[in-house]
Amino acid sequence: MKDTPIETSPLTPRRVTACSSAGRLSARIIRPARLADAPPLVVLHGISRNAGKLARLFLPEAERTGRTVIVPHFPADTWPDFQRPSKAARPDLALLALLDLVVSECPDISGPVEILGHSGGAQLAHRLAMLYPHRVAALHLVAAGWYCLPDESMPYPYGLAPGKDAFSASWSRRKAAALRDFLQIPVCVHVGTEDVIRDDALRKTPALDAKQGPHRLARARTYVGALNAAAEAAGVTPRARLIEMIGCDHDVVRAITQNHLAARVLDARAALS
Repeated sequence: MKDTPIETSPLTPRRVTACSSAGRLSARIIRPARLADAPPLVVLHGISRNAGKLARLFLPEAERTGRTVIVPHFPADTWPDFQRPSKAARPDLALLALLDLVVSECPDISGPVEILGHSGGAQLAHRLAMLYPHRVAALHLVAAGWYCLPDESMPYPYGLAPGKDAFSASWSRRKAAALRDFLQIPVCVHVGTEDVIRDDALRKTPALDAKQGPHRLARARTYVGALNAAAEAAGVTPRARLIEMIGCDHDVVRAITQNHLAARVLDARAALS
């Protein structure tokens, strides 16, 4: 099966599809008429899989800033589990294949990308960056349900201590091996001050609640603290910061339209560098 060529337009997102051994993955590509000298931003949806809506919401800010924006879509039928690499699915490899295709068609945007992920997309974003830190220029994590902590305070996949089986142990070793490089990536964690509901989508276990916190706001605070502590322990300048979006809950559309998330992220390159 052939990859779909990228079409560019200053007005509307265009589609691209990459096929790899991990599976088929499509994305909407926003290519402004005036391109800024900045990395592309990859926007990863959560379990609502609202890639089309995210592309529409990011379009005017991409045009304003000249930033290329790539919005992948993980359909439920072919990607029931996309939040992290596992035995069942390798969304990391599919996403890397998609980015390689974009680079082959648009060499002006080669190099590391910035990634924004919301909820389940934030889970994939930080786990991909832990595995392939050389592919990521900056991370914007929006209200992940839980995190892989950059230390051995919890077993994998909640942290880097060995997991219950050989597969988990191999993943924790890979992430630990790349940890120093990962800790040098600028990370901005965004979360709403009202994102404190323990809804059905939130993973809940006694150990997770005790270590990372009872809700997404608490877990975001825990993660930023853990990142900066790990950086200091590794002799790396801490580069993680927390932005609490006043009055916002877990609704990413509200975060964009009321808390100006898209504008804030696309304008953030200088602050993160």
